[in-house]
Amino acid sequence: MHPSSPHPQRVSSALHLLRGPKVWLVPCLLLTVALCVIAVVFNGSVANPNADLRDAPVGLVNLDQGAMAGESTQNLGDQALTGITSQPQHPRQIKWETLSSLDEAKTRIGRNELFAAVVLPKDYSAKMLGLVGPEPAKPAVTVLTNHGGGSMAASIGQNAGQKAAIGASKAVGQFILQQTQKAGQPVPHANRALLLDPVTVVEQPGSPLGERTGMGMTAFFYALLLMMAGFLGANLINAMTDAELGFSASEFGPKRNAALPQPINRRQTLLAKSLIMAATAAVVSAGVLAVSTFALDLDLPHSAQLWLFGTAAISAVGIGTLCVLAVLGGPGIVVAMLVFVAVAIPTSGGAIPLQAMPPFWKFLASFEPQRALCDGVRAIMYFDAQSSAGLGRAWTVLGVGLAITVLIGFLVTWFYDHKGLHRIHPHALERLRAFLHHDDKETPTGVDAAGQHPAPASTSMPGPA
Repeated sequence: MHPSSPHPQRVSSALHLLRGPKVWLVPCLLLTVALCVIAVVFNGSVANPNADLRDAPVGLVNLDQGAMAGESTQNLGDQALTGITSQPQHPRQIKWETLSSLDEAKTRIGRNELFAAVVLPKDYSAKMLGLVGPEPAKPAVTVLTNHGGGSMAASIGQNAGQKAAIGASKAVGQFILQQTQKAGQPVPHANRALLLDPVTVVEQPGSPLGERTGMGMTAFFYALLLMMAGFLGANLINAMTDAELGFSASEFGPKRNAALPQPINRRQTLLAKSLIMAATAAVVSAGVLAVSTFALDLDLPHSAQLWLFGTAAISAVGIGTLCVLAVLGGPGIVVAMLVFVAVAIPTSGGAIPLQAMPPFWKFLASFEPQRALCDGVRAIMYFDAQSSAGLGRAWTVLGVGLAITVLIGFLVTWFYDHKGLHRIHPHALERLRAFLHHDDKETPTGVDAAGQHPAPASTSMPGPA
């Protein structure tokens, strides 16, 4: 009401506000639906990883040089690997990959292409045959682990490799026992016991990580920081830019400021917010990198690439969120949260490998940006920034995703502008300016209608409808 009006302004109450069901029903429904979706996505992705596990890649390397058994040479390593690969799996949980050398196994792990690798030693046959002799010694089978791929992936590969090595060697031990008995040679009970547990399994890192890498988890949390920076930054920039342009009020404690709305269309507003987001991303990425390097002393061998990728990741998530908000308005916050946060985290592959997820979650992971963030950060931190370790795909997904969201955002805002769907109509803006100008003339300078010093126009004007 105009300050010079003699009638007192009627004060509303909370009860009066709550009589309108739109005030409480819409937030309640939106929040309920969003949380139900999040519950399904989060819990569904980890409900039963053992049952959902499919095609976890584990390498097999046979370095066995064979040994004489009677008048012939036998390579029991080949027999052990054949037993592993021919073992039926219903469903097929492990994808066994026969490799030609130890170097190939380490290279594949160094590109994050294997969960683990089982390596049979050169003296495998000799020591296995020697278990029925007077001086038996167990062969040492090595399982190369890949903690850079995540703790669950490393655990899956480690367990599968260890069980396969022990199970196949037991089968080979029974074969040796049968051949020895057929030859009429006695086998003491101690030797029989060794043939039931014939190998020693030794675990070694296939691609060693630094001490301060959280056993392969620092990349996951670093990628989460980048995602949060993009999502939260977009919401903050959206609110502060709208307040600066006069389309919403800004509040700091008890102080409320509302500026006069500016004559700017939706496309230019989205462009301004996107440029602010890109500039902010560079600063935030540098800040996260500095804290991780100097305060936390994390092992970060490619800092420059990590800063560049972090800047691109924050920009992609942030600008994508801004485009969703520009298209959908207020409800866009919920949609952006589902796309960039809720659905993204469980399908990122950071904590749970994609091979241990149900098919629908694997489909979501094929385009969700958080998987690209995790793959890119992991490749930079643990795998020498190799493109084949996931960094190349990460750049592609971020670039394509950003291009699609920007295209949709600017096309839709162009359509809104073209159809005259203004955030505040130009005629309303003219009347508002005229009203404020008229109000300044009627009120004595320095004193308002109540005899108090008035606030500036930018702090006393009500927010736009």
